[in-house]
Amino acid sequence: MFHLRKSVARILRATLREILILLVFCFFTAVLTWPYVTRLRDAVVDKGDPYLVSWIMWWDYHQTFTDPLNLFHANVFYPLKYTLAFSEHGYGIAMLFFPLYYFGLTPLTVQTVALFFGFAVSGYGAFRLGRTLTGSTAVAWVTGIIFAFVPYRFNMMSQVLYVFSPWMPLVFEALVLFTRKRSKSRAVWLGFAFFMNGLSTLSWFTFTLLPFGLFAALLLTRHGLWRDRNFWLRAGVALVVATVALLPFMIPYALVSRLYGFKRSIEEIKAHSATPSHWLSVENRNKLWNRMGEGVHEGWKFKLFPGLLPILFSLAALLIRETVPPRDTVPMPTLSSSWLAWVPRLDALITALFALSLLAIGFDHSDAFYNLFDNLTSERMLALLTIAIMVRLSIAYPSFLNPVRANLIETVRSDRRSDGFWLGSVLVVIGFFFTLGWNFFFFRICYQLIPLFKSMRVVTRGAMLTYLGLAILSGLGVKCLAERINLRFPQIQVRHIFVIACGLLLIEFNAAPLKIVRGDPFPDAVTLRLKETSMRGGIVHLPAGGDNNYRYMLRAADHQKPLIVGTSGFNSPIENKIESLTHSGSISDELMTLLESVPTSYLVVANNAIPPERIPEYHAFLYRQLASGRLRFINRFDGRDDLYAVVKNEPQAKSETALPVSFSMRDWSESIQEDPVGLLGQPLNVSQKLYRLHLVTSGKMPRYDAFKSDLVEIGRGVIVGSEAQEEQLTARFREFIDAWTKRESFIKSFGQLTDTQFINQLNENAGIGLAPLEHQELVNGLGSRQETRSSVLLKIVEHPRLVEKEQNRSLVALHYFAYLRRNPSDPPDGDLRGFNFWLSDVERNGPHKLAAAFSETAEYRQYAKKH
Repeated sequence: MFHLRKSVARILRATLREILILLVFCFFTAVLTWPYVTRLRDAVVDKGDPYLVSWIMWWDYHQTFTDPLNLFHANVFYPLKYTLAFSEHGYGIAMLFFPLYYFGLTPLTVQTVALFFGFAVSGYGAFRLGRTLTGSTAVAWVTGIIFAFVPYRFNMMSQVLYVFSPWMPLVFEALVLFTRKRSKSRAVWLGFAFFMNGLSTLSWFTFTLLPFGLFAALLLTRHGLWRDRNFWLRAGVALVVATVALLPFMIPYALVSRLYGFKRSIEEIKAHSATPSHWLSVENRNKLWNRMGEGVHEGWKFKLFPGLLPILFSLAALLIRETVPPRDTVPMPTLSSSWLAWVPRLDALITALFALSLLAIGFDHSDAFYNLFDNLTSERMLALLTIAIMVRLSIAYPSFLNPVRANLIETVRSDRRSDGFWLGSVLVVIGFFFTLGWNFFFFRICYQLIPLFKSMRVVTRGAMLTYLGLAILSGLGVKCLAERINLRFPQIQVRHIFVIACGLLLIEFNAAPLKIVRGDPFPDAVTLRLKETSMRGGIVHLPAGGDNNYRYMLRAADHQKPLIVGTSGFNSPIENKIESLTHSGSISDELMTLLESVPTSYLVVANNAIPPERIPEYHAFLYRQLASGRLRFINRFDGRDDLYAVVKNEPQAKSETALPVSFSMRDWSESIQEDPVGLLGQPLNVSQKLYRLHLVTSGKMPRYDAFKSDLVEIGRGVIVGSEAQEEQLTARFREFIDAWTKRESFIKSFGQLTDTQFINQLNENAGIGLAPLEHQELVNGLGSRQETRSSVLLKIVEHPRLVEKEQNRSLVALHYFAYLRRNPSDPPDGDLRGFNFWLSDVERNGPHKLAAAFSETAEYRQYAKKH
């Protein structure tokens, strides 16, 4: 009984110690991400992926307790099957937080809590690995802090499934523990860690497979266990059982790939492949290094810098010999002389493969030499060359290296370096190779040989392996430095050096005060209504696409009904079709036919999310469907969300109130007069033509009042949303330009000019420098009466060089006209500095944020409030 109580007390003390370590990591997380911990109910770094992940985790919980056998048949992308497998399922993470759902926390709140603990438990997992490898708690703290708070982890804060990575270090820890003692209990822990790594995040599972196998080979070599029966039997059983247990969570991904053809294209992978220079660009949430990498090409895209201290500490581990305790290893037989006889042959093979590799790189996938290098690709040749070199080094080092040991195997088995050094080195190198993606043969070989890599898009996430390796090496490096310093200055204790190192790391990794936004944890009125409404089909939300889809995914966790639109790692073809039909131009009746056929039961139109310039097309589409009886208006919720029933699929649905707005067939003249933002919609092409017409005629930017009056004239009679509106607008512009040349102001400016002078003046105003041949052809055309002055004017207005030259300028000017209802130089600006700022921004970053920026100005909001 005494021994039992003693054992229980020891277990309780050990458990309490581990809990305290985890709590310390929670404290570090709260400090480095402050004030995130104070906003756990609704804090998000953005309103994108956190909403998607909230839905994923909620679905895991919901389906586990309602229909677990159909876990992957989720309530999004209806009516497709296995839609949970369109992205990470995250089941191993979600299951840890099932109690929070049971106690009534919202899906978004559970996600924010999981994100907070993602930092802490990742640090704890690395802490355990560092402690197991070295037997030093001090080394473990350095290892845990680096892995938990490396800047790149903050870059992934919108995706809990990647921030939450404790099983990556724990699976290596389990392997080390089992290698040291091949017991049944440790075999179970190895299998469990392997299983949980795969159950939590497929990306981390995929990335760890190769380093796991390589490190296992190193451990077997270092400890002489290649012929250990217990190792192979127990490890084999544990890993096979874990793999079989993972199959129900893996097979749906294979089915999805086969059913829908989902596979990452090489172009997608190339777009997410880094270069070595990108390791000098840092995540901008880091307060110390946030501007580092601004000069690196596409540095904004790949933020891989791990911090300066992890690099310096790792260098210390490489340069300073660590104190490694002696190991009890089984002697490994030396290589026989017959193996040495292979050395000259391997040298010849390496020389031949090296030559072929050079040629393969130069002629890669070409038809040269009778398509020889279409099969002997660069990645295959380089992979074979690498294997041949490793085999050669494993037999004997080349004599010119003046090696201390005979071969690579003896180097691995030596006591000069510890298991931790070898694991850290393997992880650093393989993780770095992964981040290079398609820019290096290593990932290309993985893509060809391992099916899991074909679903990998953001290959730079492989950097997490490098960070784990740097964390281990840094712990060893600080240990080496501390021992050296203590040896020279005995008054400075080793633990003091570790405390200083940990403090400096926390300062370097600090992201506080962290910029966060308030999410939407609670369902809105239309969502609550959908939850109580029975339906035969699914739900479509408009507008579809972009950030809107993330909100629809979050709300799908609230109403629990089939959602047709949405977003994920891969998208539904139906979703893509809906986006293409509503993205630009008139919304045709083809959309309605698609909704009826899916089948769709209800359509929700979020009026406040429709881009202002697209409102006329939406109203025209809704008017036609209501008039034809294909849609039925149900009600408006929260003053913004309109609910419609698709009559074909929900004929019994009844309208509860009259339409809150008057839908009617209007022409573009009325629409633009009512709201000038409409000129950025379907008439944008004509609006830019009109801008250039004013420019070519007067030599300067048009004025708002005159421009709007002319555009209203062009749009008169062209019905908004009609099938022929684009052709009609083009025809109306031709008619307008004919009338333009008959205006008194035009005749006064150009009437007295000869044909040559007329074209010279237009060319000067346009500033495009017509080629002599172009110029002469226009003069001859006017002289022979094959051209008129209006047709020549139209040709100049539509000249490709003028279109390119004025594309951005016209776009910025039109946003001033549409949103601010004034000229760019009018008060409150008073000059063109604001115009030039936006022009510079568009030229650098593109126009995709221009409308949002203008719509959020105080000037536009004040105007919109009045109207």
